[in-house]
Amino acid sequence: MSWFIPVLIGLLAIFLVMKLIPRAKVDVKGKYVLITGCDSGFGRETAIKLDEMGVCVMATCLTKEGEQSLKSVTSDKLKTFQMDVTNSQQINDVYKEVKKGIPCDQGESIEALHFSYSTRFG
Repeated sequence: MSWFIPVLIGLLAIFLVMKLIPRAKVDVKGKYVLITGCDSGFGRETAIKLDEMGVCVMATCLTKEGEQSLKSVTSDKLKTFQMDVTNSQQINDVYKEVKKGIPCDQGESIEALHFSYSTRFG
């Protein structure tokens, strides 16, 4: 039990330091981001959160069902595309659509996030 108080003091100190150190705020409203793997998991949750923050999200899903499910919980501003990241033709098609969807003065500020499924065997 003698370890409890030092651990508590340490955690409190870390908490206070984290609260006192100023963090840079980034204005994300109007920024564009392309996220792949938005059917489920991290990609989906990231797309939803960034949409809520005012980011112009362009989300790719592997399936139509994934697209529909994502659209049902996000704003009309979020755009979805069906794309398999292993298919070069689909990547090129989505690239062209995304490029058309970004205003000329915003085209250089797009960020891309890729989320994929990983399977472990054995």
